Amino acid sequence: MAMNLQPPSVLAQLPRPLHASTGQTHISEVYSLADSKKRKRYEVAVAVDGEAVNLYNIQNPKLVTSYAVPPQSSFSCPPCSLRRKLPNGSGVKRQTYAAVKKEIKAFVEESAAAGHTTPAISSATFALKDSSSPIAFIGIVPNSSTDDEEKDRFDVFAVHRDGRTRRLRSDLETQRWSISHSELAKGNAIHGCFLLEFEDARKSLLKRRPDLISLALGDSAVSGNDDPSILLLVSYPDVQEINLHEVKVQIFSVPAHPAGRATDESQNMRHLLTANLPSLTDEKIESGRLHWQFHSASAGLSLSFDKGFINFDLSHYTPTVTSKFILDSEDFSSVMRISPHSVIGAGRSMIALYDTQYKSIQRSLVSGGSPSSVTDKPRTTFINHFAKLDLVVATKGNSLLAYDLGSQNTSLISGKRSRDGLLIDAIGRGIGSVSQWENVSKKQRTDSMAVLDLISPEETNKWDKFAHNLRECASRRDANGFDRVVEAYFGVEDSHALPSPGQYINIEKILFLLSLIFCVEGEVATNDKLSASSSVSMSVTLWPARTCRWLIRLGYLSPGNVEAALHRSYKPRILPSLPNGTFVQAIKDSDPSLDRLVTVLKGPGAFNPEELAQALKVFLATARSCTIPTEDDQEAPKSLTDGKDEATLSNAVALSSNDELTTSRSESSSSLRTTFTGLNTTLLKLYTHPHQMITNVLRSTLTRADLISTIHHLRLSLATGGHTTRFTETPPTPITPHLISPSLPLNTIVGILNSAIDAIGPTGWVSVSPSTDLNGDPEAIGLRDLALIAEMKSEVSAALAGVEEATLLTGILREYLRYSTSVESRPKHLTTADETTASSTSIRHEKLNGADLLIYGAQDEDGEGDASGKLLPLSLKAVKGVSKTKVLKGSGKVVERSKREMGYLRRKAAGKYTFERLVV
Repeated sequence: MAMNLQPPSVLAQLPRPLHASTGQTHISEVYSLADSKKRKRYEVAVAVDGEAVNLYNIQNPKLVTSYAVPPQSSFSCPPCSLRRKLPNGSGVKRQTYAAVKKEIKAFVEESAAAGHTTPAISSATFALKDSSSPIAFIGIVPNSSTDDEEKDRFDVFAVHRDGRTRRLRSDLETQRWSISHSELAKGNAIHGCFLLEFEDARKSLLKRRPDLISLALGDSAVSGNDDPSILLLVSYPDVQEINLHEVKVQIFSVPAHPAGRATDESQNMRHLLTANLPSLTDEKIESGRLHWQFHSASAGLSLSFDKGFINFDLSHYTPTVTSKFILDSEDFSSVMRISPHSVIGAGRSMIALYDTQYKSIQRSLVSGGSPSSVTDKPRTTFINHFAKLDLVVATKGNSLLAYDLGSQNTSLISGKRSRDGLLIDAIGRGIGSVSQWENVSKKQRTDSMAVLDLISPEETNKWDKFAHNLRECASRRDANGFDRVVEAYFGVEDSHALPSPGQYINIEKILFLLSLIFCVEGEVATNDKLSASSSVSMSVTLWPARTCRWLIRLGYLSPGNVEAALHRSYKPRILPSLPNGTFVQAIKDSDPSLDRLVTVLKGPGAFNPEELAQALKVFLATARSCTIPTEDDQEAPKSLTDGKDEATLSNAVALSSNDELTTSRSESSSSLRTTFTGLNTTLLKLYTHPHQMITNVLRSTLTRADLISTIHHLRLSLATGGHTTRFTETPPTPITPHLISPSLPLNTIVGILNSAIDAIGPTGWVSVSPSTDLNGDPEAIGLRDLALIAEMKSEVSAALAGVEEATLLTGILREYLRYSTSVESRPKHLTTADETTASSTSIRHEKLNGADLLIYGAQDEDGEGDASGKLLPLSLKAVKGVSKTKVLKGSGKVVERSKREMGYLRRKAAGKYTFERLVV
């Protein structure tokens, strides 16, 4: 992702308007001015009715300066603030202009270069006598006048709501001109006004119109005066609802050299273009909720309203729509452009980043979680986007907020494009993709039928009914009803037998089942809203036994599929990543006996090492609370933590470093059989991952006591598996068969044991912390750990000796093993004669050097000689017979052999080896 959405931070608490019910707050940008070039500063100007005009720094949140206004002051538009350095480094000068209903105010603040003296603040006022219409925009235009009396190289430019424009000197002492242009006197009201520098307009807005560029320059191209400014106006009638084709976009050129009052209006404002916006639909939009923005670099005029966002490209001969997204079910309080393909919107329940190209949600936050000091839950309004800081400034109530987008790209690098608008970032996050599990309407049937493999209207209706019934069963927590509905839909033929592994089932239908079996709880589920910073977890809604057994058998009931199902079910909102171990914890909470967890672990579903480590931790904790049953029920039971008898095998069974004898049985509902079956199954699955990954997850998930318990259990498996005893010795009898079922192979024991030892690390073995056993003697704990290391060394040596003996014995029995391999790989498709021959083998019991032997082989008729079963055939291969099928060489097709061909091949086959006895 190119952008992230962090929870907002409070930049400042804004003053409340003097009249809370009717007062308003207007916020605008602050610019620096150098040689008539404006550059946006990391500051905002806030005009509060009846209070003041304040300037706040965004990069280092603080109040820069404040200008008080009379209590009756009511601002009609956002202020305009400039900061520029005076010539020869003599100081800094700030000039802020604000428009109230009947006058324009100017606040001038000038400070010395050293900054030690108090800034000199002055103000000026210009009364508006020739118009009663409020001012809709106030800005600055460059001034190329060379009069000695001119100190500032810019003029103040104001636009009234009715279309009247005026130009004043920067000190507000003189009005250059005030006109009502004939092109604006059409009965429309001004609702959007933007001033552009000519160079910016030449590169974007007028790049395809050289005729308008020549018209805008006029006499300045010949006289060599400064370039004019480009004025962009958006106007439409003051009615309750309008259509977009009623909106007019007009472009004017404002010369840098101010003309006289008696000159023609074209010398003050030269009309360049008037165009109407294209109409997207016949529906009308409420005019009071429209908000206009203009991005000069892309010539994009953005319209945001309560249902969405539309962007128009004004660089063409007629305005064209480049991007849009409209959500009929949403109610946006504010939408603002972030990049060519991204906008940020504040909806009813969340604030989200939207991709307008692919109609997807990239990130989301709970709007109710934004800090505010008011209690009436005000809506969020976006003010400005500072691209280099990756910040979006907004207001909510009287709080000035900053949303950190956390862009991954380095915006300061010249020419570095933002990584947004990619299809890979939009897959699975579409705004309308949530409907594929809902009832499929006629309008949506084409896409949804393709996703769910529904090829006919009958199957679509059957799916709608199936989904409705499943949701009702899930809401009633009816597990048996859930099973019956699933069997009726997925069942094969009339028996309602669920499909077996290997048969195709659409994965979207499986994810739909999982989304009803599992759910998300926590902060997200409580508020029914999603946040990227919320702490969420998984839980089991209901457990339909037959359906879950079927999903486990198919390998679909796994953490990855469950999380994917939950993400799909919460569209279009973005569900944050679930923490590791939440799947195991959810199943454990739904069934404290751990039978469900063991059943899921035994299935073929894939588990990541983090989930397996959490399962291992659960089983170890349960094993500590259980007791080992003895053969004599009258005898007091021993605890799993009993490790005092070093002469017996129970020292290897100890699953805790605590030596204190527990005499009371655990009240846990899980049995030892279930616990140790789950423990060994988890170890078997964990071994399938790389060694380094196993070591990392064990170190990050398990405590040192858990790791020691794992080592003890693996030592037990090493001993009871016969790996540490010689073949001449009697293998040790395990305390209970539950501890070795299922049995662990030698490679699994060695691999997990190495990972557990590496997880503790050299530091963990050297510096043994007494805190692992608060009730024990630290010296005794250290001695016991030293004894454990010595015992593991001896056991490893014994296991290595056993491996060497097994390797030597394998070399001696190589021919027998090769023959047994050929017998096991004998094809199942044998002729009747071959099956009869194979079944005629006899088994004999013999003793050889005190060893009991079982002899498998065909008994000769005479029963004499070693050929009766003690000798292997010279080829060391078992008789495979003639297969009933063959593979065609040309096509590779498998066909059945005819009886004639099988008889021919049987006669053609070489006979068995024969032995002759020479009697002398």
